[in-house]
Amino acid sequence: MNLRDISIIADIIKICYICFFVYYTNFKIINIKYNITVKKILIISILMILISIVCELAKDILGYSYHVIFMALLISIMFSKNTKSSFAYALLVTMISMSINYIIFIIAMFVSFAIKIIFGVEAIYVGLILILVVYAELVHLLFLNKRLKKGIIFLQKNIKNEYIDILTLNISVIILFCITILSNYDKLISRRSGVSLIIFSIIMFITIQKSLQLYYKQKLQEREVEEIKEELKNKDKEIEELEKENLKLNKKNHSIAHKQKSLEYELEQMILNNQIVNGNQVKDKIENLSKEMQNETVSIELTKTNIDEIDSMLKYMQSECIKNKIEFELQINGNIHHMVNTYIGKEDLEILIADLTKNAIIAIKHSENINKSILVRLGLIDGFYSLYVYDSGIEFEIETLKNFGIKPSTTHADDGGTGMGLMNTFDTLKKYKASLIIDEYGKPVEDNFTKVIKIIFDNRNEYKIESYRREEIQEKDINKRIFQDKF
Repeated sequence: MNLRDISIIADIIKICYICFFVYYTNFKIINIKYNITVKKILIISILMILISIVCELAKDILGYSYHVIFMALLISIMFSKNTKSSFAYALLVTMISMSINYIIFIIAMFVSFAIKIIFGVEAIYVGLILILVVYAELVHLLFLNKRLKKGIIFLQKNIKNEYIDILTLNISVIILFCITILSNYDKLISRRSGVSLIIFSIIMFITIQKSLQLYYKQKLQEREVEEIKEELKNKDKEIEELEKENLKLNKKNHSIAHKQKSLEYELEQMILNNQIVNGNQVKDKIENLSKEMQNETVSIELTKTNIDEIDSMLKYMQSECIKNKIEFELQINGNIHHMVNTYIGKEDLEILIADLTKNAIIAIKHSENINKSILVRLGLIDGFYSLYVYDSGIEFEIETLKNFGIKPSTTHADDGGTGMGLMNTFDTLKKYKASLIIDEYGKPVEDNFTKVIKIIFDNRNEYKIESYRREEIQEKDINKRIFQDKF
């Protein structure tokens, strides 16, 4: 067997090996698992040998560039039939696979050449085996990369991005064109083409990387849009339910108003006619009317956070307010699941709500204000995930503000106050680097809240007092602790 015959056989083995790996890469980059059986291995092996022979003949008769064209077309047809995909899609995937494999093959040649020089290997087949082993290992290592374990995302059939497809196809064609030039021209041109090949190879991998980044960003945006749509849908349902509830309440309130007027008329008639008023009878009627009105308050449904523990705590706080004849209102903004997964633990948020609402109830019980109301705002407020608790009760004692976070302090031990709620709040704020703002609006009034406690998850860990009685607090705050910016 002369040298030319050896060279032809080596070329056929090389082409057959590359064809196998191009076909394998096709499945890997679009993340399709191919069920391997002995029968399928035999069929694929025969087809790959035939493709290799056709490509070698095309190279000898027509030129090297035709060998690349025939390989791309034949593997695309084979891949299209096996995956039942369109020929255009199969050709796109095959061209990208070929460019990836030829880049890796050229790298394997350089590595193998270095090994041959070091160990003095001269035999053609030994050199060829060395190249193929290095080439196989490099392909294996490529798909161990965590970014490519599930393939190249934008090439998968369920994702349509024609601009990226066209760009990647063009780069792949340029790479294959450079490989063709490298195989046919003299050393000087080959060096220049080699530089072009390296440049286009880098561009291709950067394009794939950037495309993956764009895809993940796009998926994240799509997910956020879906979450917002779902949230709006839930809000619409809540609004619809609240409107129905409001209509129901209006009807019942209308009935109660008639009963009140009837009771007033009965009392007036008794007074006008100088009749002895049956005190117990009137008392029973008033009590029944009060219970009826109280029951209407209990029936108001709170907005759901869809977190069972948080919803249960809010429901419990509402029941505590109803017992103390305090109006309880809740506002939910944003995705609370995102809040408890990112900014604060579920259990810690549950305790925060309990401590702050309980303190608000105690403050209202010690106030003579006719307005008895609490508002809890939870979620995304002014750009930050936060918990705001408004109340119409008395202001904080200055001593409590001074001892906040240092030691338990309460002036309402008779109502179950221990001061530990504020201590727990302080520890939680430090744990999550959240800020605390206590905003005191003014003395108790009929139509407004007196203060709000704001817990803001802004990673600043600040403690601020914004009060209408700032000068009074500063006079009594000897250590000048209350109006500092940090804990």
